[in-house]
Amino acid sequence: MNQNQALLITSSSAPHPRRHDQAGAFTLIELLVVIAIIAILAGLLLPALALAKQQSQSAKCMSNTRQIMICWHMYADDDRDVLAPNDYPWLTPYATQNRNARFEFKNWVCGTMEQAVDSTNLSELSDGVGTALSECLPNPFVWHCPADTYVDPQSKGLHVRSYSMNSAVGTMWYTYYATNGSPPFGAPVNGDWLDGSSYQANNYLTYARLSSFTQPGPANTFVIMDENPISINDGSLAISAKAALGETYLIDFPSGNHNQSAGIAFADGHSTIHKWVDPRTYCPTWSGAPGDITTASTHQSPDNMDCLHYLAAITSALR
Repeated sequence: MNQNQALLITSSSAPHPRRHDQAGAFTLIELLVVIAIIAILAGLLLPALALAKQQSQSAKCMSNTRQIMICWHMYADDDRDVLAPNDYPWLTPYATQNRNARFEFKNWVCGTMEQAVDSTNLSELSDGVGTALSECLPNPFVWHCPADTYVDPQSKGLHVRSYSMNSAVGTMWYTYYATNGSPPFGAPVNGDWLDGSSYQANNYLTYARLSSFTQPGPANTFVIMDENPISINDGSLAISAKAALGETYLIDFPSGNHNQSAGIAFADGHSTIHKWVDPRTYCPTWSGAPGDITTASTHQSPDNMDCLHYLAAITSALR
């Protein structure tokens, strides 16, 4: 083998650096294919992840309402079967009351989300004077639904409370709502708006004791519900127990935070997430300050199927 042949063999067997670099690089077409595959996978996975998040929030919400209901039962057990008060003056801030006056504002939960000074005040939820259930419910974060991400335009923050109580459930404490002076011990609430069109509806049952849930029964009477963050004010949720074609009403509004559903807890202690069929149920028409029901355009929600076939039936019953 001569010198030229050896040089030819050596040079042809050596790797060509430029050819090696080209073999290790992506072409534009390959890169676009990879991006397209990633986009398809993301499109398939993101809905599943979103659903998992919703289910996690729903489970947490039911855990919250379950804890509240346990404390609600314990309060009555310790107080001769008498339920916690549920008659807080709906536009009155608790935070501005002096120390001596706060006892008059005792409620199952004190404060109003209509007032910015209360709506971001976590300490009120642990206030042993104002919040009757705080003794066995010291964690203030239990009062907030994880799916409630509404930012109040007044306070520029999240509400500290997402849950309200059936206006047919509870006792009177604050004398403003009593018809004849101070209410007697264990007097039931007036039943605000139970007939849909008047403030004090005396033709529907109200429940002041655990033993008073005769109709529609403890498993079928709601106590706690996610309230729409636009309508929420005090701890009372005004839902009409009257529903017939042409006569369906919404005074306060349930939330639709759980994918057009709301968390609900019943007098027997069980909790559920209920799906609404009419968007009007969880989308209030409002003008003015959040929580001020006087700015609602109307209390009527004509032929609302949620009122007709669910809400009215779980709120109260005719006397």
